[in-house]
Order: sequence, then C-alpha cells, then structure tokens
Amino acid sequence: MGPTRTPHDRLFHFTFRNPRHVAAWLRCILPADVVAALDWATLTPAGERSTDARLRTHTADLVFTVRLHGSDEQVLLVIEHKAWPDAGLLAQSLRYVVHVRRLAMRNGKRLPLVVAAVLQHGGEIPEQDAARSDLPEPIRATFLPLQPQLRLVIDSLHGRSEAELRRPTLSPLAQLTHLALAKLPQSASDEVVAAIDRWGDLLRAIEHTEDPTTAEESLSAIGCYVLEVTDVPLEELQMAFTRNLEHTSNPIMTTAQRLRSEGISQGLSQGITKGITQGISVGITQGISQGISQGSAATLLRLLARRFGPLPDHVATRLHAATPAELERWTDRLLDAPDLVALFDD
Repeated sequence: MGPTRTPHDRLFHFTFRNPRHVAAWLRCILPADVVAALDWATLTPAGERSTDARLRTHTADLVFTVRLHGSDEQVLLVIEHKAWPDAGLLAQSLRYVVHVRRLAMRNGKRLPLVVAAVLQHGGEIPEQDAARSDLPEPIRATFLPLQPQLRLVIDSLHGRSEAELRRPTLSPLAQLTHLALAKLPQSASDEVVAAIDRWGDLLRAIEHTEDPTTAEESLSAIGCYVLEVTDVPLEELQMAFTRNLEHTSNPIMTTAQRLRSEGISQGLSQGITKGITQGISVGITQGISQGISQGSAATLLRLLARRFGPLPDHVATRLHAATPAELERWTDRLLDAPDLVALFDD
C-alpha cells in the first residue's frame, strides 16, 4: 500500500484522473508544437503493465498514454502534483521516467517518448536541479550538458489571481480545483465562504454539464476538500453550497457522511470530542491518531524553528499534512540534517 494521500492529493487525483479534464489542462500548459503533435482522442490512463503501480504511488500522481497523430507511436504523460516546493522534484521525476522507459524496453516495446508535467501550488517553484546556477563558470557550462536531463513542464498556481486561474478552456471542475488548491488552504472561514459565493457560477456549471451522479461526486469532492483544509463550520458550508446550487441534492451532507465514515469529521483537531459526541468509535480512534499527529507536527515545527531559525510558510503546511511515519522520520533527522533540504530529502 502506498503512502496516505493528503487532501490536496485527493482532490487533484479526483479531478485529473479523468482524461477529459487532464487533456484540457495539458493543452493549456504544454508547448504548442507538442499539443499539435498529439492525438488527444487517444488519451487514456496507463495500465499497470505500462508502469509500475507500486513505484507510481510513491512518485508520480498520474500516468497517461497518448498516440502521435497518424502513428501508432505512444507518448507517456507523467503527471505530478506538489503542494509545496520540493527541491528534489527533478531527481524524483527523472528516476520514475528512467524506470518506465526501461520497463517498456523489457516488455519488447520501443523506447517511449515521455513528457513530464507538474502542477504546483503553495510556494515558489524551486530551481530545477540540473540548472545548478550555484556553480561558477566555466565549470557549469562544461559539465551541465553531461548531466542526466529532464525538462519538466511546471504549471505553478502560486501567486496567481483568481482571474488567471479561471482558464476558460478548462472544465468547470478543473477551474474550481485549481482555485481551491491555490486559494483555500489557511484561509479564514469568512474568506472561504466568500470564495464559494464568488465561484458559484462554477458550482452551477458542474450541476448542468455533468450527469447527476458525477455532479454530486464532484461537488462532494470539493466540499470534502474544504472541510479538510479549512475551519469553516459544516453548517456554513452547507448554506453556501445551497445558495449557489439549483438542483443537486445535498452534496455537502453526503460529504459530511463520507468524512465521518472515514473518521475525519469537520474539526480534525477536536476529533476525540466529535467522536464521543457522535458516538462513533472509529471517529474516536482516528481523532486520537490525528491529535497525536498534529501535536507531533507542532512540536517538530517548534524544534525546526529553534534549529534553523525562521521557517518558510510551506514547511508548516507540509508538516501538518504529513503522515505519522513521515513525522517520525524527520524528527529522527533533526539533529544531523545540515539544512531543511537534507531533512526532507526522501
């Protein structure tokens, strides 16, 4: 089993596992000549024989195949999502691309073409490793062409306005996903409710462009994300969705029921109290686990600040989204790691 996905991962995966949504997004960010060369009607999720499912859960979020126009030549689209700056992103992606190319050759296929794309939010884009601007010239010019190369296509949502995130060529769900990922984390409750009212046209568009089942699942996924990454009360979120929807029946209540069944009801930090109040033993257990994890994250955050001084905002986001195993691993490295990059180098 792969590592537990964060709320950001779950929303990204829910939306962009759909070929229709991911194709529209990729056509926005890939070079025009690449877009023109691909037969988008052939885009399909890569099967487990084309990639290693175990490795994929640890490195790349999604992998698709698509054919070149007028050819049976396939291109692998490796798609990654990052909720914080990751200095090791290029090395991680390069490792995965090398693996899938080797796997294809082992299966008797031609060496596939690969395009690697990244959606990032929650911080500035780190310099791609191979650039090595820290090296003096002429050393950099001499050695850079000899290094393993992979040029990532990075779409950063960080610092973009809502108008810029509302790309009209994207589906309403894809636009809403980008807005939620970029704008909702760490927003105050009143700001979240105001944002939902501003995005009401996208909520209604999801109602009218999808079949009822898909629309409710999509709205539920958005509602789930809001409840997991913000402090907005369930009742206020329900009212905000009701104001902005016309026909879809109670997607937020469906979301709340799903969260309760997973033991992560609204107000994660008060999971024990919520579990007792609701009489749900799973909620109590998960609440205790979440409380311990959040306490460990807060403690580690305090120790990191004492060790390294003022911390970038993305560090707190990463710690609070981490699994207990990750927190334990980073705590063990605290005394020996020379800097934050080494601490988080997984």
